[in-house]
Amino acid sequence: MKQALIASAIFLTLIPTASAQKNHPAVGRPLDIPAVFAGNFGELRPNHFHSGLDFKTQGRTGLPIKAIDDGYVSRCIVSPWGFGRAIYIVHPSTGLTSVYGHLENFSDKIDNVVRDLQYQNETFTIDLDFEPDEIPVKRGEIIALSGNAGSSGGPHLHMDIRDTATGDALDPMEFYRDIVNDNVAPEVRNLGLYPITDKGIVNGNTDGTVLAPNEFSKGFTAWGRVTPAINAFDRMTGTGNIYGVKYLTLIVDGRQVYKRTIDRFSFDSTKAVNTLAYYPDVARRGRWMMVTYVPPTRPLGDMIEVEGDGSIDINEERDYKMEFVLEDEMGNVTRRPFTVRGCRSDIPVKSGSGSLLNFDGEHSYNNQGVKARLPKGILYDNTYFKIDVSPATDGYRSPIATIGDYQVPLAGAFEIEIPLTNDNESDKSKYCLVRLSGNRRSAVDAMYENGIMKAKVDRFGRYGVTVDKTAPTITPITGKNTTPGILKYRISDNLSGVDDYRCEIDGKFALFELDGKTATISFKMDPDRFKKGTDHQILVTVTDACGNTAEHRQTFRW
Repeated sequence: MKQALIASAIFLTLIPTASAQKNHPAVGRPLDIPAVFAGNFGELRPNHFHSGLDFKTQGRTGLPIKAIDDGYVSRCIVSPWGFGRAIYIVHPSTGLTSVYGHLENFSDKIDNVVRDLQYQNETFTIDLDFEPDEIPVKRGEIIALSGNAGSSGGPHLHMDIRDTATGDALDPMEFYRDIVNDNVAPEVRNLGLYPITDKGIVNGNTDGTVLAPNEFSKGFTAWGRVTPAINAFDRMTGTGNIYGVKYLTLIVDGRQVYKRTIDRFSFDSTKAVNTLAYYPDVARRGRWMMVTYVPPTRPLGDMIEVEGDGSIDINEERDYKMEFVLEDEMGNVTRRPFTVRGCRSDIPVKSGSGSLLNFDGEHSYNNQGVKARLPKGILYDNTYFKIDVSPATDGYRSPIATIGDYQVPLAGAFEIEIPLTNDNESDKSKYCLVRLSGNRRSAVDAMYENGIMKAKVDRFGRYGVTVDKTAPTITPITGKNTTPGILKYRISDNLSGVDDYRCEIDGKFALFELDGKTATISFKMDPDRFKKGTDHQILVTVTDACGNTAEHRQTFRW
């Protein structure tokens, strides 16, 4: 114990704290309530970094949202998913763009423009770009009300700050240090050590070892090339939420070998978040063990300073003194020392399943007509690859194809083709390509061509072709909690997914809003568009991705 404390003190002198206030322009606050966060910038999430700050709104919707500086609205999005309602404001004087997501409503001057265009295009989902002189805004101007729209897990404001010139996401916390009260350091959940395939061994196995906090003092034994790993979160004063760790450093025998700083990123490289963790653990358990190994493609560029590839060569029979240093934006630091004992051992060589693909090449494969074409740049690292084909089972019109290893992350999409073994449907649009994961089936956008289903997919896994002839369901939402003058329906589909919906009242298009989380569409009757005090006829039409259509007709009085 004494030795570990001495080592930690040495590292303290060698590694200065990472956080330092940068010379950012002053910006206003988007909310007038105290700043408490549900999520921070750069959190590691499936296939993407979190791009901003999630401001808590005290569990409420409808709070005024203010522009953080002078500028103009450059873009508005309305969607049942993602940000839901979102406003993008360009601030020419600072070169920044601010983004406000999950909004309940836009301000009247913005909403009038957006709603007119929704009616002109007869669509709820819309993505609009504006010229600099169309919708100017002033610092502190109310631009919207906070909400819970889109893929939101509860009422909050998501706000990005971006570099207008590059589109890169920047850490908004750097702009709001003065209003943040945080004296809580990051928390370590697990330590891990994983062998590099065919080059190392850890605790006598080739799968690696993960330690809980009560096991940290045990450390690890290893031989050959290994990558240390850590599962950790940041904390903040006054809230039980957990957050991503901004600065992560690894020290080995007093020498920095790895340092990661998440203060900006390009959306083009956001999928490379998967390279920051031991991805098989993410795919199997949803656990983010952050590793120091960096693949040869170096997809995150300047975000990481690394010696070699970040793996450690355990080639001496001695104790290697290692330490992770974790720091947040406010300078709170956690140091986690641990020991790796070098124990000479034979290193098993795995017989890779399939062909070993070079990360920098293009590759095409065909097994019994199941084809895969992997373009250059899709692989982060050299990878074993194969296609396994199993006979069609009940309910499927193709073999079940296992394409690659689902535990390997990909940088983009690749083409697959799966031949039908039973192509007797007269309406080819009813064929549905699905990805199978356990008992779950997820529809994939695909095209039928001469007895083959073709698609672009961005994950390895199991795929097969089935048939979807079942129309979506439309269920009126009624009861004592319904509000007069507001119409609501739940719409859902059994397999291929709702592709489109349209609502008409008295033969005229009605702008029903879709909430993707609850699969409900709703409309508030508007006296400027419909006559009050009379009967009305409504027609709801819902179509799924295989062209199956359902209709619901109803007479109501308003």
